[in-house]
Amino acid sequence: MDSINLCMIAPEFFPVWGGTGSYTVELLKFLPRNVNIHVVTLRRTISGMSRSGSTNVGIKSVISRPVEVHYLSSSNETFFYNLPFQMACLKEIPSLHKHYEFGIIHSHLVHMPDVLLQLLHRINVPTVVTIHGTIQMLRNHALLARSLFSDLESGERSTLYLYPIIKLLQQNYVKHISRFIAVSNVTKEMAVKHLRVKPEAIDTVYNGVDVDIFRPSEKNGAEEKYLEPTVVYVGRMISKKGIHTLIKAMPEVIRRIPRARFLFVGGGDIPMFNELVKKMGIPERNFAFVGHVGYFERPKILREATVFVNPSIFENCSLSILEAMSCGAAVVATNSGGNPEIIKHGNNGLLVPIANHLELAKTVISLIEDDNLNKKIGKEARRTVEKSFTSERCARETCEIYGQILAGRS
Repeated sequence: MDSINLCMIAPEFFPVWGGTGSYTVELLKFLPRNVNIHVVTLRRTISGMSRSGSTNVGIKSVISRPVEVHYLSSSNETFFYNLPFQMACLKEIPSLHKHYEFGIIHSHLVHMPDVLLQLLHRINVPTVVTIHGTIQMLRNHALLARSLFSDLESGERSTLYLYPIIKLLQQNYVKHISRFIAVSNVTKEMAVKHLRVKPEAIDTVYNGVDVDIFRPSEKNGAEEKYLEPTVVYVGRMISKKGIHTLIKAMPEVIRRIPRARFLFVGGGDIPMFNELVKKMGIPERNFAFVGHVGYFERPKILREATVFVNPSIFENCSLSILEAMSCGAAVVATNSGGNPEIIKHGNNGLLVPIANHLELAKTVISLIEDDNLNKKIGKEARRTVEKSFTSERCARETCEIYGQILAGRS
């Protein structure tokens, strides 16, 4: 493939606050050098999140290659920013294209940041869309979370309110897209059903992790872990992530292992979940909400965890799970979504039913008490990521799709 100019529309770029942002960063790091990267994004300042990484200095410390960043708007929240950003994309991307002559646009579902641009035919550039989910999936998961846990985070409630409008936009948006990338096979199956596109228009390319950054500790023995048995959750603090289930499991674990600590890492509705933990009567010494942490801080936390837990009611292809596995952590995740495509139960991780706090507690306890099982699973988890879920592989397969489109085989 000859040199091309790529326009990556990235509403979750820096600071990275969600899975789409992590995906974008990992992909851009490993695309070949003949791909000239232009990132179209927005400046974001969110309460409780680290501001480091929101500048070009922070970007260059993570992505050590030339990247041209174009800021089109700004936001201080994580949901209603989308319409102003879509309008900014409609206005500014045609001018950027006139100057840089983009060969490929890469966008994302469910965000659809270029939806107005596509629907109003303001630009004629082949567009690849990575499907991180569909609006039907988000709605279904929000409804399930509400039925299981009662409370929803504000963004989840907004998804339910705006569902008819977003679904209509999505239905028309996908008609203008050249090619789709699904991040797991289960995502592809649901996308075919929800988007009504042909299966051959969707390629499955699993998410990837930088195994040099997310790597196990170089130390050996107990000194590589926290002093107390520590259960770590990393992800957005929203209901569909199943945090209620993990909180309900905490008393069972602490009853068996009084020294156990629970570390919640991520931005979102922290006050809601902090209050829920307090209502459960959990002593403050047994838990902490640390909020959002930077890119280079996550590996330090993950490699020191005794157990990593992802209790989500659905994941497409969880980057937080892959990062934990790459760090050699023993992972417990729900048997839902794309998780079984990553985790083989009893081999490189353990799977539990959704919303079952007793089974979750039992599984976490087993990994804390059985050090041999813990280490065995952690080592196999690392091997799994090295073999099948690296950022290099994700970038290579994605670039092959770019090449096919440019060669006229879309």
